[in-house]
Amino acid sequence: MSDVILQDDLTVFPHNKTAYRVQLTRGYLQYARTQGKPRERRVLLSDVVGCHCLRGRHASDSAAYFCIYAYPLRKKVISGDWTRHRVCTTFRVRTTDDHAENHTRAEQWRIAIKCLLAGQSIGPQTDLEASLLPPSPRLLILINPFGGQGKAQQIFRERVVSMLGEADISFNMVVTERSGHAHDLMRDLDVSEWNGVVVVSGDGLIYEVINGLMDRPDWEEAIKMPIGLIPGGTGNALCCSVNYLLDEPFESADQVLHSTFVLCKSVVSGSSYPMDLVSVQTQSSRIFSFLHISWGFISDIDIGSEKYRYLGDARFIVGLMQRLFDLRKYPGHVSYLPVKGVDGRALVHQITEKRKQREKLKQSLPHPRSLSKQNGEREDLRSMRPAQFTRSVSMMEGSLPRNLPPRSASVSQSFYSNMEPLTPGVDAAKEAALFNEQTDSGVPTSERMEENMANGHATVDDIQASDWTEDETPASEVFSPYVDSPNALVSNTNSHRPQQHNHSNNSATNSQSGDSMDSAIDVSAMDLSTDSPTQATLPNPDGQTRRHGPADTLLPPLGHPLPDGWVTIEGNFNLVMGLNVPHISTGFNMSPASNLDDGMMFLMYAMNTTRSEMSNISLKASQGRIGEVDQPGTDVVAVHAFRLEPRAEKGLITADGEVIEYGPLQAQVHHALARVLMWKPIEM
Repeated sequence: MSDVILQDDLTVFPHNKTAYRVQLTRGYLQYARTQGKPRERRVLLSDVVGCHCLRGRHASDSAAYFCIYAYPLRKKVISGDWTRHRVCTTFRVRTTDDHAENHTRAEQWRIAIKCLLAGQSIGPQTDLEASLLPPSPRLLILINPFGGQGKAQQIFRERVVSMLGEADISFNMVVTERSGHAHDLMRDLDVSEWNGVVVVSGDGLIYEVINGLMDRPDWEEAIKMPIGLIPGGTGNALCCSVNYLLDEPFESADQVLHSTFVLCKSVVSGSSYPMDLVSVQTQSSRIFSFLHISWGFISDIDIGSEKYRYLGDARFIVGLMQRLFDLRKYPGHVSYLPVKGVDGRALVHQITEKRKQREKLKQSLPHPRSLSKQNGEREDLRSMRPAQFTRSVSMMEGSLPRNLPPRSASVSQSFYSNMEPLTPGVDAAKEAALFNEQTDSGVPTSERMEENMANGHATVDDIQASDWTEDETPASEVFSPYVDSPNALVSNTNSHRPQQHNHSNNSATNSQSGDSMDSAIDVSAMDLSTDSPTQATLPNPDGQTRRHGPADTLLPPLGHPLPDGWVTIEGNFNLVMGLNVPHISTGFNMSPASNLDDGMMFLMYAMNTTRSEMSNISLKASQGRIGEVDQPGTDVVAVHAFRLEPRAEKGLITADGEVIEYGPLQAQVHHALARVLMWKPIEM
């Protein structure tokens, strides 16, 4: 009992006749029947993103309610894969006939749970007042509407907004309008006003964000603003890598759900993790990379498959097959400064084997039991889903979009689909009629929504309401959210904060930000000379050399002799990659031993490789088993820095999937410069 922070005898909605002894500890909330056979159930706080207080719609209901939003892991029956799913558990507090007293007690439960989620130290004697709660975190959301398959806005509205509301995270949304928009925004942003910036796109928009933050006089402080990741493009390598390092299901699971869970848990707990950046010097510019620098096979696939962007992740498979049939060799020199005492190939093999053993262990774990009904029968977890509930209002900074493109389902779909009766045998629609449908202001929802959006004061509920057409009526809500004050319903429209910009579809042919380019690129036909206009130099669009950032103390000027300790290889290369994170795209784990803050890169190269050998490398990478590759002419080396000197007149070099200046370049790892919204990775 010494670990119990709160304890009450409550009922669990909708079974309001059976009392449960509910206990809250620092690691979980557990509840069991007070009478009969105790079937203890636990909700791990590590799976919880938020908690809200609710009130019954019926005026005579004096009880108060608090709802816990959790996303526990479950094992799929057929595939055996683990994935998270949404479970809401709602407790009914009715110790007296006075609703105010019941609400006060429910609030204490909410405050205690949210304090524990935020990592605050509380105990049984703590006075649970609202003043204990930290301020609502505020995020800047950047969306590239044309990245990948052009679904980033839809993904955010339909899949992300709801969980942000559950976690009480406020945000401002900016839809990028052009190439370099995110870079310019980050360069001029007042970073002190934000708890983080979240990118809903592919890796290209992250590239702009990082380089924009590094292109500031106060870069040392600006780059510490944590970056959150929601996959919205075709190349989601950093997002994949984060989930991989956290051992979160990703490739075979719902990528958006798991990434949003990582985002919300990190923001609520105030967690972020350092990430190395790589300074890349070309003949005329300096940029910062977070993923990889590539020359040869991978860069040819990445850029050559741009015209298949509509295929999503499958574009890389198409590009891979094309390049295997037309495998090229690129003469040149590769030099590197090795990390002393680290055998890159052996380390990659070791981590690969550990990962394989971990996956076998996970596959052998039993399926988790379903919750048990009070009569002893098994109860489907769907009955605990929140179709019967409303989420509370999340404040949203800045104005919200009014002319977003149409979509197939509303943002409320996950709340209202598969609605089940609250009482067995009673139709859900008839039962909903027992509750009063009303707004806090007394103004009809549609009228209030139009007024709020016109004034720039739209709320999450307004987005929700705006998605229903005239002949569509969402299911009635059983509970209404508590709002501390009317001001909590509206956003703070500070004119000094970035305002949301809308992007019309007629700009589709223009150069877009992030991971989309001016047009599809055919590698075989394009001009790959050093002065080719397709070779973008973001984030130096004015051609000026970057003035800011840490000094590259390990690198002499390009063209100067390398110091002692460097190793140089000369030959015909099929592939050269400097890898900073594990994944290069969804499904391709080229560097399983990489960590975000290990202070080194893994330099991978392949020389004089045949089609079958390159096919084997690609296959092993797609299976996360690159450590099993042992072919002549291939190697993986842990390095602090490297230099690349192509001898071919034409070619492609990419940094994080973006085409950069072709020619000699050199790169150095800078330890833990940036930060990512995630918790500490698992130890392998």
